[in-house]
Amino acid sequence: MRALIRLIAPAVIIAVMTAGCAGEGPRLLLDEDPDTGETASIGVVLPDTVADRPYSLGGWVMCLDRPGSVVIDKIDLIDPSGGIILQAFSSRLQSRTRAMLGEAEQPLTELGFPARSPAVTTICGRSGDDILRTELGLQYGKTGDATARAGGVRVFYTSAGRQRTVDLALDLRLCAPDDMRTKQCRDMYKELRNPSDDDE
Repeated sequence: MRALIRLIAPAVIIAVMTAGCAGEGPRLLLDEDPDTGETASIGVVLPDTVADRPYSLGGWVMCLDRPGSVVIDKIDLIDPSGGIILQAFSSRLQSRTRAMLGEAEQPLTELGFPARSPAVTTICGRSGDDILRTELGLQYGKTGDATARAGGVRVFYTSAGRQRTVDLALDLRLCAPDDMRTKQCRDMYKELRNPSDDDE
C-alpha cells in the first residue's frame, strides 16, 4: 500500500502544477504587433482645448494572445499634469462598415461606444489575418483652460481571476488656445496658421 501511495503522489503534484499554468488566462495586447511584440509611441496634440469639455480618442486595437476573456477594471493616466483627467473609457468590436474613431469633441457614448466597457474576447492572430479585433476608446478632459498633458495610460484588467496591467505610450497634450510657450502646442499652431509651400 505504501508503494502505491508513492507512485500516485508525484502524479498529483504534476497535475496541480499543469492546472496552475493553464489557469493564468490570456494576456491583453494593446496596440502591439502580434508578430513582433513591438508597440509604437504615439504623440497627439489637440488645439484650442478648454475646461469641462470631452475630447475622445480611439483607434487603438486590443486583443488576446490566446482564446479567453478579460475584463478591464480601470485605466489610470501616466504622468498627468495641468489638470488633465480621464473622464471615461470603453471598447467596441471593430466593424467592416464603420471606421475606427480618430478624435472627436463628443462623449464616447455619443460615438457608438457602450456606456460600460464589455469584456475583451477577440484574439490577435497574426497581423495579416482577416480578424476583427477590439477598439479602445478614451475620453479626456481637463479641469482648467491651461495646457494639460499625460504621458500615457495604464490599463488594469482581470484575466482568470488575476489582475494584470498593460501600458499604452500615448503622449497627449490638450493645448490651451494660443499657447505659444509649450513647444508641441507652438509647433502645431504655427503649422495650422502658416500653410506649407506644398499647400500653396
